[in-house]
Amino acid sequence: MGSSPKKIKVLFVHTQDWFFLSHFKPLADAINSDDKFEAGIVTTVGDDRAQLEELGLKLHPIDFQRASFSPFSAAKICLQLVSILHKERPDIVHFVALKPILVGGFAMIFFPKKSRVYHVTGMGYLADGNSKLAACKKNIVFRLMAFFINRARGWLITENPDDLTFLKKYGARQNKRTSILGGAGVDPDYYTQMPAVSTDVPKAAFVGRMIWSKGVDVLVEAKAELAKRSVQLDLDLYGEPDLANPYAVSNKTMESWGRQQGIKWHGLICDVREVWRNCEICIIPTRTREGMPRAMLEAASCGRAIIVTDVPGCRHFIRHGVEGLIVPPDDPIALADAMQKLAQNPELRKSMGVAARQRVLAGYTEKSVRKEVLRVYDNLLGDDLNGIT
Repeated sequence: MGSSPKKIKVLFVHTQDWFFLSHFKPLADAINSDDKFEAGIVTTVGDDRAQLEELGLKLHPIDFQRASFSPFSAAKICLQLVSILHKERPDIVHFVALKPILVGGFAMIFFPKKSRVYHVTGMGYLADGNSKLAACKKNIVFRLMAFFINRARGWLITENPDDLTFLKKYGARQNKRTSILGGAGVDPDYYTQMPAVSTDVPKAAFVGRMIWSKGVDVLVEAKAELAKRSVQLDLDLYGEPDLANPYAVSNKTMESWGRQQGIKWHGLICDVREVWRNCEICIIPTRTREGMPRAMLEAASCGRAIIVTDVPGCRHFIRHGVEGLIVPPDDPIALADAMQKLAQNPELRKSMGVAARQRVLAGYTEKSVRKEVLRVYDNLLGDDLNGIT
């Protein structure tokens, strides 16, 4: 009786357990349920340890200290990661987000023959900085990233073409070892087409982390502008301040916004489908670059019209006048104009919502993302078997 074939070990490296679960749980579940794979994760562990363990992931806790920019902290994390990699000997290491990519890139210098995936989920606020200091930091951080990405046995994944172009400016090579994914994808059988909402006053919603870069303050300003115009539209805000982020909006500020007429702050929402059962307009007013916002994909899958700002990620998914409307970032008047247009035109909301769901089905589902990631793994493993670097 022959022994069973050795499983392929995939090790995810991510900054935070809750973010991994909210975006990559279906991918990890699919990989771990495939007989030829076994998966583990290196991440900061908070309240979601049990959910990670339920997925069957072998858990390796590391405190990534998202709010810290200390090189000493980064060096400590790097050494911990080297120790885990030496012990686990994964076949593929899948780094997700900027800090794991940077720290992991240094760690992988000690494992030159290991296959690795560098998965960029967005460039963060650093990419949009215009000061001399920001330019210096950008040059260091993104050239380092390009150096790691260009090394042998690596594969670059971005979630929109703008991020790929951005990294090319800093030296990243665009070749056959790059992929553009539809974010983390969504399940259209879970986020189903929602019927129209029959209320006298239409409702719009923002779903996401309450940080200043998301532009929630601009949205609140736009809502005040609508009130001046006597335009009827209620606004619901869902999400909590991300206190590990240096740009978190305070609870006090959120509470003050929630007391304004026509605005309600609900805090954390566990099932976002409840939002889109009651609201017909999704608003993503972000100031900075995005990867591929999951909140946008969820709303689109539920058949909701979407207003986004003209930034990477958002503008790659939404086509102006088709699935929604695109406005300049940091422009409350332009945002108010778009909100008014949809608030006063239920047929337009409906047609855009139908188009948004079709857009999701055309390549932004969990199934399509999973298929592409497994193709990347197969290509990397094929290179290993053939001795290609």
